[in-house]
Amino acid sequence: MTRSAHTYRLGDVEVVLTVPEGIRVPRALTLKRTSDAADAVFEHAGVKAVRARTKPKPRIAAQTMIPEDWTPPPAELEKLRASCPSVNFDHELAQLRDFYIGKGQHMKDWTAVWRRWMRKTHKENVERGWKPSAKPRGDETAKERWIRTHGLTVAEYEAKKGDAEWLKMIERRGVVA
Repeated sequence: MTRSAHTYRLGDVEVVLTVPEGIRVPRALTLKRTSDAADAVFEHAGVKAVRARTKPKPRIAAQTMIPEDWTPPPAELEKLRASCPSVNFDHELAQLRDFYIGKGQHMKDWTAVWRRWMRKTHKENVERGWKPSAKPRGDETAKERWIRTHGLTVAEYEAKKGDAEWLKMIERRGVVA
């Protein structure tokens, strides 16, 4: 909130009245003296803007070492299990703890560090060729199973069917187009 400081003078005495912006102030300020109960009339001498107080900055969490028994919150664990299926969570959590304890590194938010570590591990696993395990389905044909295990959709498969080189490659693998 912006405020303004209004200065009133009577001789060499000044009175400053600070009010929120938009509040009307009188041209003269009348005060009673306590000694003789006479009125002292101070004339308005000027106004200047007063900088509004800023909100205190939120306190930044202190950086800490990762505790040897640190585990991620269960809700975070469930979210990442769904989005990073290639990760062995127990192994990677132990790796994370050992890495940061060994480095002696302090962090503000160990849950955020853990999430990043797991996503990075999953990305590396996928880049190295990790694929979801093929779970047999009751009435699935060899062609459908191959499409699913190679991360394709039926539409993608059908679109590539016209490519002679691609067809030869999949026929070598035992899938009939």
